[in-house]
Amino acid sequence: VDMREFRSALPSLLHQRALDLVPATLQVGDYILSPSMCVERKSISDLYSSFASGRLFQQAEAMTRFYKSSVLLIEFDSNRPFSLQAPSAIGADISAGSIISKLALLTLHFPTLRLMWMATPHHTAEMFDALKQNQPEPDVDEAMAVGLDASLATAGFAIQPQDILRKLPG
Repeated sequence: VDMREFRSALPSLLHQRALDLVPATLQVGDYILSPSMCVERKSISDLYSSFASGRLFQQAEAMTRFYKSSVLLIEFDSNRPFSLQAPSAIGADISAGSIISKLALLTLHFPTLRLMWMATPHHTAEMFDALKQNQPEPDVDEAMAVGLDASLATAGFAIQPQDILRKLPG
């Protein structure tokens, strides 16, 4: 678990479910559920600001490059409606200002990135527990090293052809 995540309620909920948590400074992702599965957790406000700054694109790129299963977890506030924007604000066309359009473009650009929507941190803890079933535990040192040296991920391979191949169906 990335150290910065301990400001949220989710780590204590995971601990209550008897999941082992190891605080670490992670370069890629917020939660490493197995050696091949990484989760980036976003609240709604963080999702908007991450899109605005371009940080989410970089995070999605790193997750899909280093992990077989990468997940963008969008966690809603239990005191607010379970929606990104009002239904009347959803247009028929792709719009640069629309959060729905931005998510659609993100998933088109990173087809292996999975989106997970959770209504509350309690639901997230339940889902993490289910995802971890029959999965090997991640190595903390390996998880902390992921993303530190970008040249290791692409050693001997050209980035642009890799990106083209990732976008092909199948």
